[in-house]
Amino acid sequence: MNGSSLAKTAEIALISGLVVSVLFFGGTEPASFAAVEVLLFAAAAWIIAKRGTAVAERSVYFAVPIFLAAWGLLQLSPLPAGILRLVAGRREGKGGPAVLSVAPYQTRAELLILLTCLAAFYLAVFVGGERERKRRLVLALVALGVGEAFYGLVQYLANWQTIWWYSKKYDLEEATGTYINRNHFAGLLEMILPFAVCLALYEAERLASRRTRGVRHSRNASPNFSSVSLWLAIGVVLMAGLVFSRSRMGLLAAAASLLVIFSLNVLQKRMAPVAIGFAFVLLSLSFAAWIGLRPTVTRFEGLGEELSGQQETRLSIWPGAVKLIGERPLVGNGLGTFPVAYTQFQTAFLTKNVNHAHNDYLELASDLGIPAALVLFASIVWVLIRAMRTFFRAESRFERNLSLACVGSIVAISLHSLADFNLYIPANALVFTVILGIALAATAETPQAEANA
Repeated sequence: MNGSSLAKTAEIALISGLVVSVLFFGGTEPASFAAVEVLLFAAAAWIIAKRGTAVAERSVYFAVPIFLAAWGLLQLSPLPAGILRLVAGRREGKGGPAVLSVAPYQTRAELLILLTCLAAFYLAVFVGGERERKRRLVLALVALGVGEAFYGLVQYLANWQTIWWYSKKYDLEEATGTYINRNHFAGLLEMILPFAVCLALYEAERLASRRTRGVRHSRNASPNFSSVSLWLAIGVVLMAGLVFSRSRMGLLAAAASLLVIFSLNVLQKRMAPVAIGFAFVLLSLSFAAWIGLRPTVTRFEGLGEELSGQQETRLSIWPGAVKLIGERPLVGNGLGTFPVAYTQFQTAFLTKNVNHAHNDYLELASDLGIPAALVLFASIVWVLIRAMRTFFRAESRFERNLSLACVGSIVAISLHSLADFNLYIPANALVFTVILGIALAATAETPQAEANA
């Protein structure tokens, strides 16, 4: 099988896996996500068998994912009692499991998700090696986001609180798309929104370039103006889905990512982004106001009371999470074990099962230990810096704007992770991993022939 056929296989498998994981309750439905796992594992294994790493010059990209997978396996591996007592604390000295994980079943399940993300990352980097396939992958992501946003808007406007065959029990007044939780629906949209905005910027730059070359009145300029309008409309729909999810952190994260996108463009002294930004904000506010902004605004009115600690909120979970991290700071409690391990430090929501820390950074540090968590966080920052460098150095407009979109996505989900657990939702973790792969596949140096593309 030649390289083109392998890339086509990777592309189809990756897009199919993303679609299935998102559409079936954000990947939280076990049977459907199991199919995604099998699909991505099989595709990655087939390509590796045919081509080896297929990206040997980029092998450094896979060091951290492989390390995290190995760390998860180590947490499930039997260890001598003396080592367990030395590195894992006092619980193993009282008849606990003979492995680092305090709940091996949960760790095995979470490790499978991590390995699926590793396979998706490999496939994204492989597909990203070809510009047209990378473009199709981005378009598929945007199409998936628009579909979710439209589904969510129908839910909200028609008060049709159903996800396929399932009648919703939570978030009955918000748009959630095919997700159970509005915040995770918002997490998906905030990662995809920067791509729509940056594609609008890309088409605006192409249009401006044609006009400066003296083809202002040619027929060839018209399709670019239509493309700008199309991508702006898509961005407005995505933003409307975010607004009517009524996710406060989702809205703040999306606003911050857009601010970063337009600010970086201003640093490059480009004027087109100013007009695009103004048009996007105006159209988004007008559309949201036409539907009715009051329900969303009321969500922010109680924020002061929550921050002041006058009621039980996600903030009241964090002190216990910090204590949990301090219990086993080096090796962690095991992937996916927070609901089990947290009970000994739980001081809030005493009559409820707290299944997440509502802060991905705290929960990952609890699960993996501080050193492994820092490796993960540092690798994400490294990808972010690399994408920013590509934005400033790339000659190709497409690569430049694609890298900028990846920057916006990474900023958005990183901020949202301060107050939620999007990275523990399989579909969102998968989308984020693919975006990281796209960011790394974007080339900082492109041939001069592509400079105006």
